[in-house]
Amino acid sequence: MRRINYIHEQEQWPNFRFETARFAGLLEKVNFLQGQLHGRMEGYSPELRKQAIINALSSETIASNAIEDNFFDYAEVESAIARSLKIRLPDMVVSGGMARGAAEAVAAGVAHFDKKITADILCHWQAGLYPGVSSFITGAWRSTGLEIKDKGGTKTLFQAPPAETLPAEMKKWLHWLNQEQQESKLVKAAVAQFWLLTLHPFADGNGPLSRIISMMLIAASENGFPRYYAPSAQILKEKESYFQILEHCQKGNMDITEWIQWYIGIIEKSILEMKNTQNAVMIRQKLEDKMSALGLSARQKGIIRKIANREKGPFTSSEWAEAAGYSPDTALREIRTLLNLRFLQKMPSGGRSTRYRLVV
Repeated sequence: MRRINYIHEQEQWPNFRFETARFAGLLEKVNFLQGQLHGRMEGYSPELRKQAIINALSSETIASNAIEDNFFDYAEVESAIARSLKIRLPDMVVSGGMARGAAEAVAAGVAHFDKKITADILCHWQAGLYPGVSSFITGAWRSTGLEIKDKGGTKTLFQAPPAETLPAEMKKWLHWLNQEQQESKLVKAAVAQFWLLTLHPFADGNGPLSRIISMMLIAASENGFPRYYAPSAQILKEKESYFQILEHCQKGNMDITEWIQWYIGIIEKSILEMKNTQNAVMIRQKLEDKMSALGLSARQKGIIRKIANREKGPFTSSEWAEAAGYSPDTALREIRTLLNLRFLQKMPSGGRSTRYRLVV
């Protein structure tokens, strides 16, 4: 009798089973948190909401790839996300290579929430993750077997289905993905990610792509409302647990309740994390409102935003001069003007070390 090591070797594959009762309460809580978060964000200005979306998608892009030990520059990813969303940011930088491809794929995936996914679209997104790469096949299903090893390269953690089965396997997955199911879109997001990770249809990029598909389905669960949180950032914090539960379920039977429960928990934590950062967003809102009320110039607003984004607390006149590109004397004159407007406050220390803080 043939030994079965992996879930995809089961006769029932891919007829997954799960016990909805075990995560129904958690699912209900996440649905509530989603609505609550969007309700609160509606109280912010359009500009701040746009920035929150860019921040979330940038964090999602960077974290999803960091899970695979690919690390990108935040400014490059942020600028690429903004361009994909047709939003102009101050101080945008040139984005290229894998950082740009990853950012564009995340933005495209979220925007695709109400459309069908085809093999061509999936292959296009995967190829975009690796521009100019020739060391392995991109934009097509892998043509060889694939094993995932431990860090030492000695132990096989997982063996993907044979390459020759992929056309039929991916046809099944795409058909299921594009059909309406009775279960929650959040449950579907968990199943879709697990299923695609188990198939591992590409030579590389399967992890980020599976998480893009999940983001797309999460967006669908909220009828396309803007993304304000980044599940992959939470997965990155729990990276060891992530790989452990994947390995456990991929070597189990067709019951993937544990995986679904774990993944919905990740969504819950990522929303709660966003709620914790809403105070910072509120402060930014007050900052914008105060700058407008005082009639500050676009140039002054730009400098103040730079200072606020540093998140280093009080600053010196030299740091203001550096942020503004001014001479020290010009910076000091502008600081005095803002002190008179009570937009800045001088801290107790004096002399060259005099520091100032923004008054919001």
